[in-house]
Amino acid sequence: MKTAFFQSFEDSSDREETPFRLSIVQAELKKNSLSGYLVPRSDVHQGEYVAACDERLSWLTGFTGSAGICIVGSDRAGVFVDGRYSIQAKKQTKSPFEVIQWNKKNFLEWIKKNIIKGKIGFDPWLHSHKDIIWLSEAFASTRISFAPSHNLIDKVWLARPPKTSNKVMNYPVELAGLSAKEKCQKIAEKIRFKKANSAVITLPDSIAWLLNLRGNDVIHSPILQAFLIIDAEGYVKIFCQNENLSNTINGLENFVKVFILERFEMALTKLKGSVLVDEITAPFAAVKILQSNGCKLIMGEDPIILPKACKNPIELRNARICHKRDAVHMCEFLSWVDRQNKNKFDEIDVVIELENFRRKDENLKEISFDTIAASGPNAALPHYRVNYSSNRTIETGEVLLVDSGGQYLDGTTDITRTIAIGRQSKEVKNAFTCVLKGLIAISKLKFPSGTSGRDIDAFARAPLWQFGKDYAHGTGHGVGHYLSVHEGPHRISKFSDVEFKEGMIVSNEPGFYKEGKFGIRIENLILVKNSELKTDNSFLEFETLTFVPIDRRLISRNLLDSYELVWINNYHSQCWKRAKDLVTAPTKAWLKNMTRPL
Repeated sequence: MKTAFFQSFEDSSDREETPFRLSIVQAELKKNSLSGYLVPRSDVHQGEYVAACDERLSWLTGFTGSAGICIVGSDRAGVFVDGRYSIQAKKQTKSPFEVIQWNKKNFLEWIKKNIIKGKIGFDPWLHSHKDIIWLSEAFASTRISFAPSHNLIDKVWLARPPKTSNKVMNYPVELAGLSAKEKCQKIAEKIRFKKANSAVITLPDSIAWLLNLRGNDVIHSPILQAFLIIDAEGYVKIFCQNENLSNTINGLENFVKVFILERFEMALTKLKGSVLVDEITAPFAAVKILQSNGCKLIMGEDPIILPKACKNPIELRNARICHKRDAVHMCEFLSWVDRQNKNKFDEIDVVIELENFRRKDENLKEISFDTIAASGPNAALPHYRVNYSSNRTIETGEVLLVDSGGQYLDGTTDITRTIAIGRQSKEVKNAFTCVLKGLIAISKLKFPSGTSGRDIDAFARAPLWQFGKDYAHGTGHGVGHYLSVHEGPHRISKFSDVEFKEGMIVSNEPGFYKEGKFGIRIENLILVKNSELKTDNSFLEFETLTFVPIDRRLISRNLLDSYELVWINNYHSQCWKRAKDLVTAPTKAWLKNMTRPL
């Protein structure tokens, strides 16, 4: 029987159709007396992974990345993406779409230059309250304004897929560490501390964590798309379109009530008193309903985000177990890659083989994201996704970059390894070693409590900076517990001011990319824990969770300092000890060779 893989290799970009689609949307501008219209990548939950029916940006522009926004003007359109997608977006879009590097300055200047005056429409459910307020204030003294509008894309997207909600499961308390009732009581305490009567929660992963539920409403992330209201006593109302949810929440009936999704707006109109709302994630429309209802809004962070990010001891114990198993699957896979030196294989082969190794694990429920298997020039695209048209044979002399992860019942993994396919140039090896030095710098770091991602991001980049090199993505993102592989609020980035807390899991993934030539990234997951330093002050450090060999053939030993050499040798010693008795004989031989001291 043919295996149904988690990952598809179809090219979902309709690049050739997009100019016509743009013209239809621009015709709608005139009908609605609008000078422009905003088309974000997000859905009503501001999610990174969205259902097929919410892929409006891709439908309009052809760009299939996970982050971006398009501004449609009467005679032109700008597509704004971050550094991960600058090359990809240019390949997937065509004139009259213009691809621009995302930053606030570029965004505002493009609007001022190309819209000039009039109303810019937006769907108030697809943009956060904070984003719309920022735009309105930025153009307060101009002839440009922003107006809530019905969704112009939905109006003209005739073949738009239907919205579906799939099976929901109860997540076992022995894996979650706390019962749903215990979590609700803890969140109720936070609501009372804020002097609020209730809180409106719009993030699906927050809701999944709070109620110990897991769903399948979007690919790769085990969430249930829903809205939730929790009051100061811990009583919950959840709104979704899943008909089976009422039968799933056995044991929660005393404090959780289930309603159809369409009742959410009505419920907002009936809220009284002080309401806690996260304006960074809550839809503009939801905030406006609460304001018109006379509620006193307390703007603050989603009260679930931080408790969810700071994993409890049970979650951490299972995360370590999960990562040890995933390391075995990765070792089997990397050993397989090295045995292909006389065989022709391509990027799709790599994705399929890696998924096959993980599928042997009975705890695997999904992959964490579409596996990035990129060789040669494709590896220079940080978020490259192979399809049938882009697939290429992996040639000797190239590097192969593989970024992947598994959604296991007991944890979420994310790992990147760059693999030498044959002999490599000095340029590639030096770049790889600089990236490795950055990974080691973060791994070894000890830092005072109160330190945030922007305080340590430069440690990962400094070795590359010494040679005039850098990378255009963040150094690390938070990771959930059998939830989203990209979890806030913490990250390692020059833009993050969120303080690290004990129990947070974050990726450590510096990289380097030479357009049209090669790409390098090394990624481990690390855990924030209290430091063993004996000091009067409170210090934190990182514990490495990922133990999979780093390709020693790509390391320029002369670029490593003595402490870095000690680190990589100790790391490889741990890789050997943890996996040697769990892998097959061919992989054990490979593992022994790959973990030899430098």
